[in-house]
Amino acid sequence: MIARSAFLIAAAALSAPAIAAGPAAPAKAQLETAAFHLKVLMSALQSKDVDEPVKNVLFACLYENPFGKVSESTARVLAGNKLDPKDPNKVLTVMAGVCGLRPGGSAAPPAGAKPAPNQQPRSR
Repeated sequence: MIARSAFLIAAAALSAPAIAAGPAAPAKAQLETAAFHLKVLMSALQSKDVDEPVKNVLFACLYENPFGKVSESTARVLAGNKLDPKDPNKVLTVMAGVCGLRPGGSAAPPAGAKPAPNQQPRSR
């Protein structure tokens, strides 16, 4: 029993550095970009000029996803479309799209969700 306990302690000690290391720390530029994206997101959520559907999509996205991934995806789309990454309006538009907002203010349905059938109002 003592030998087994010693083995478990040794195994835990050997694996601790690997666990503690975790993923690589983001670069300074990535942190600065993420900070700007977070500033844009928070400003949008607090703004009276941003429509509620946009705010709802952004909030749900932030709730369901790590912000680092949202920021990385936003930066990738901005770069891929050669949009100004310092323009808060462009960042907000792209971030909302990354989060699932589609033209017309509706969010994309969750993956695997069946679309609701078209229902016509019943006449009396």
